[in-house]
Parts: sequence; structure tokens; C-alpha cells
Amino acid sequence: MSAGYEALATKVKAMYGKRLRYADYVRLARMASVSEIYADLRQHPVWGPAVARLDETGKFGRARLEASLREQGREEYMRLAAFVPREDQALMDFPIIRSELDGILFTLTRLQAGRIKEVEPLPTRFILHSKTDAKALPLCTDYDGLLDAARNSIYYDALVSLRPAEGGLPNYTVAESMLVSVYYSHMFKLMAKRYTGDARKTLQSDLGVQIDLLNITHILRLKRLFPQEDNFLTILFPFYHKLKREQVRAMCAADGVDGVLALVAETPYARVFQGVELSDLDQRYREMLFRMSRRHLMLGKPSIYSAVAFLNLRELELKELVTVIETVKYQAEYDDRFAAILGQ
Repeated sequence: MSAGYEALATKVKAMYGKRLRYADYVRLARMASVSEIYADLRQHPVWGPAVARLDETGKFGRARLEASLREQGREEYMRLAAFVPREDQALMDFPIIRSELDGILFTLTRLQAGRIKEVEPLPTRFILHSKTDAKALPLCTDYDGLLDAARNSIYYDALVSLRPAEGGLPNYTVAESMLVSVYYSHMFKLMAKRYTGDARKTLQSDLGVQIDLLNITHILRLKRLFPQEDNFLTILFPFYHKLKREQVRAMCAADGVDGVLALVAETPYARVFQGVELSDLDQRYREMLFRMSRRHLMLGKPSIYSAVAFLNLRELELKELVTVIETVKYQAEYDDRFAAILGQ
């Protein structure tokens, strides 16, 4: 076992130990305002620095606070990268590559809505690693500008192929599916090229499970919206792990949501979707990702996946914290079911 991986696993477990707990989420969700959340988070070892940056500006509205929290997550990633063995650096770029994808998809949404809106900039060190022009994306006003900003990224060729012959913007659903497929394809190729044995098996299994779950989720949603359609393959991710291609085809052709769930019950994911309501699909996916990542982090053999699992867990924590902020902002009832699992 590599001493470097042991040190990496020790580091990420220590970082994970500073996570928000269930009681923290519940306490924050009961606060009267975002300002109260701001004051509370100032004392937290992970998210306190994000608030400290806001102290310098005196501005801490909801959107600015969320942006600062995301910036803190990226800064934590950059610090962690220093502990990653050199041969694993390419794989550990996955948060940057995923952030590029999120930026492109957000820009497409913004352009389709006809909004020109600047967003919070990424940390300088993060931008230096990015292949998209992170400064140009929030400023572009048409599809040509988006193409220019993404020219050096892995997504450029797909974006070119998506350009409608008549001009304008591509269909968002089709674009999202294709671009996410580019991301997963890139990651699979990287794993096959750089890793062998147990490391490759673990990494590919993790990514494969995520894709299977996302495809099932997409089919269920599409069946609710378009119950008469029977071929969604063109907008699903063309990768198969524990699901067979024939099973996915059968789900697409099934009679409505109940028909899909009956077929899912015959797959290794039966327990994940047992008794699921369509409104809970995202939560089921997050629960599966949490359990898989936590198991690998706490019980798995130290490897590069120790860092990948930790980053998955931290992203889930950040998103739940943003949910809490939204709940307080809009005085909504907080659904703490996932927090009870995440905050163990």
C-alpha cells in the first residue's frame, strides 16, 4: 500500500470529520434569517472562512453567501490536491471538469432566458486549471460567445455539433445529455488509461452506478411527462454498468411510470427505488451516492478514491447547506430526511 495514499486517506478523513452534523442543519433551518445563518457559520471550521471573506465586503445576501460557500469548497479542493500523488493529478481534475460543464449549462440556461447576468468569479487558482474561459462565460451574449469560451475544453466538439443549422440555441435537454455524456466518457477513458486492478474497478464501478441511477431517474421523469413515448435512448447516457442495454430499452418502452418501476424491481437497484415517489427521485440518488462514498472513505483501502469519495461527500454537504439557506430565505418547511443521513 502506498504511503502517499495512506497520508491522503488520513488527510481526507480528518477533513470529513469537520462536517456539519444533523443537529447543525436542523438548528440552521430554524433560524429567522439568512443573516443569522451567516453569524452561526462564522464559527464553523469548514464554512467559517467563506463567511470571513464576506466580512471584508460587508455584503452577505443569500446569493453572495451561496457563492462564497461554493468558493470555499473549491479552495478546499485546491488544498487537497497538494496531497495527491502526481500520477493521480489528471483524475483529480474531475471537479474542475465538472465545474466547466456546470458553467456551460448555466450559460445555456441564461441565454435561453435572455438574461445577461454576471456570476461570482471562480478562485484564481481554480481558473488557472480550467480549460474554459471562466471570465468570458458569464459575459457572452450568444452561442458563438459560448463556443469561444469553451474552445479549449473537452466539450467544444459536442457544442459545435449541437449548433442548430438555422442558428439560435440548441435544445437544452439534448444538449445537457450530450455534454454530460462527454464528461462521463472522458472520465471512463482516463480511468482505463491510468489505472489497473482494484483501483480501476472501484473507480469505474462508482461512476457506472451513478450513470445507471441517473438513467433510471431520467426515464421515470420522462414517462411522467411523455407517457406515450417509448424511445428516450437519444437523451439518456450511453453507458451501462449493472443495467443491460436491453433493460434500458425495455424501460423506455414500458407502460408508464408503474411499468418502469416494475422493471427496475428486477435489477440490482430494486431497493433504491422501492416505494419511491417521483418527487423523491433526487433524494434517492443522493442517498445512494452518500452511502457509497462514505463506505469507501471510511472502510475502503486507501487509494485515490479516498479523495474522490471525500469530494463527493463535501459536495453533498454544500448542496444541503444551500437547501437550508433557501428554506430560511423563503420561510419554507425544512425537509430534514436527507440531513439525517448526511449528518451522521
